[in-house]
Amino acid sequence: MRVALGQFNALVGDLAGNAEKMRSIYTEALQSNVELLVFPELAVCGYPPEDLLYKKHFLADNRTAVERLAAECPSITLIVGFAEGGGDGCFNSAAVLQNGGITEVYRKGLLPNYGVFDERRYFKPGSRPVLINLDGMRTAITICRDIWDINWLSKFLSNAGQVHLIINISASPFHTGKIKLRQQVLSRCAKKFNCAVSYCNLIGGQDELV
Repeated sequence: MRVALGQFNALVGDLAGNAEKMRSIYTEALQSNVELLVFPELAVCGYPPEDLLYKKHFLADNRTAVERLAAECPSITLIVGFAEGGGDGCFNSAAVLQNGGITEVYRKGLLPNYGVFDERRYFKPGSRPVLINLDGMRTAITICRDIWDINWLSKFLSNAGQVHLIINISASPFHTGKIKLRQQVLSRCAKKFNCAVSYCNLIGGQDELV
């Protein structure tokens, strides 16, 4: 299966601009015969959206942007990070887009709350694994911190059966030595589940975060 990682510099709050960048990347992916296109954590709204998440219209606009993206990019499977709102709270989510619609939504399970992270202030944790079948490959979706605690992830996916591919969308900030650390985390995950791992991290900067 041919997987493309749609890394780009998402601007916080610029839902229309971010969606336009994703549509452009989608066009490139089509030309490259890609079967799965993965975008970073909270790609629709940028990271970190912080107090924008308290605005109901902002969360509604996130959903609308994802639905439009699904309708405009129907030819291949997309995984898109967005801020999901609803009656049961606010979630750091990943939508699976197929055939013009949203077919699944995964909600981030582990919410970091240290250093530059303040996710428990805004988000509720998800509790349900999401696996999709892509060309016979059982594919598990995870978001950032979910793969850093390998024991938690092992328990979380304990009833999932054989996993062939783990997708991780992330907005992990940079610091000296971070790339090597990420490689160690991904290698550990691949060995633990005996599967491939595709990791898509946000790039660019937002205020003091790189």
